[in-house]
Amino acid sequence: MHIKMLINGELVAGEGERLAVMNPSLGTALVDIAEATPAQVDCAVQAADAAFESWSQTTPKHRSLLLLKLADLIDSHAVELARLESNNCGKPYAAVC
Repeated sequence: MHIKMLINGELVAGEGERLAVMNPSLGTALVDIAEATPAQVDCAVQAADAAFESWSQTTPKHRSLLLLKLADLIDSHAVELARLESNNCGKPYAAVC
């Protein structure tokens, strides 16, 4: 499972306090992750702010193509994402897919 954060186009590990992500229905830990530090949050906000200028100048057609590509990627991983969400929220798989 990928547990890194995407900051300024790079996957980086959190450097903050470690946190167990729990399945609330089973009371079991799904994964142990490190939170972002305030400095990492600041870096992410600065990167998003810097990206806004170019993104806002992107044509609607190009933006729609990128978003459709993202939708296809999500769709290709739908079963995996539904299983993760089922575990994360404690609901049966059938309730989230």
